[in-house]
Amino acid sequence: MANQKKPYRWRAYLDDFQMDATGKYVYTGKRYAFDGNARERALYLTKTVVFCLLVLLSTVVPECLPPTPISRTPLTLIPWGLQLISALVLSWAVARIFAHASELRAYVYSATVRTIPGKSAAVAILSTAALVCEVICYFVKGLSPEPFTLVRLFCPALSAAAAIFLFFISRAGKWKEIV
Repeated sequence: MANQKKPYRWRAYLDDFQMDATGKYVYTGKRYAFDGNARERALYLTKTVVFCLLVLLSTVVPECLPPTPISRTPLTLIPWGLQLISALVLSWAVARIFAHASELRAYVYSATVRTIPGKSAAVAILSTAALVCEVICYFVKGLSPEPFTLVRLFCPALSAAAAIFLFFISRAGKWKEIV
């Protein structure tokens, strides 16, 4: 009976905290660190942050521009809203990596490093969907190439490209379990 696997619990990671002699809780679970020297880690994290910021900025900027004929239609707002939500979720995962030192606890590692490729793939798919919807709206309405409309069409493409690069960068980063 003692060897049976415990059923999944919502906050099972709290079992990794033990009280020490002074009454403070100490984390005793697994930890993960980037597998490489400090320069490689800094380069990996810099690339991750730059592409994540590029995804976030290219998602937010189109809605900060003055309205265009394709900006306030349901065909373009719904995909943009989904793209914004996924970009914010991705940004939160990247930000959580920096909230901790050079080593990540197991629950932080599984919520950030392991999920960034999937989250960046979701952003790439939703950005592509937003781009397709905007191009459809552009051609159906027969619009002329105005500067703000072209920026609005360029930003989802930039977001998709940055998310794809982030996908490959996050997959290339190697992390190891430390004791």
